[in-house]
Amino acid sequence: MKALSTVLKDPPPPVNVRRSEFMSVPEASEFLSIHRNTLYKLIAEGEIPAFRLTTGGRWKFRRSDLEDWLTDRQARSTR
Repeated sequence: MKALSTVLKDPPPPVNVRRSEFMSVPEASEFLSIHRNTLYKLIAEGEIPAFRLTTGGRWKFRRSDLEDWLTDRQARSTR
């Protein structure tokens, strides 16, 4: 049995938190800390990796692609 101090230090994650590999526009906007209109602008300019599952469908983002994109942007800004 775990000690009470151990249980209090490591609370379980909230039930409503999902860590999916794919994100919607609202989820990606929150992840990147940018407004959704800024995200749509980046999509239109081909600046950010995004895809649609069907023609005219909603934009989706792979979490790992966004993490790589952020790393690349940070590296370019320090040059």
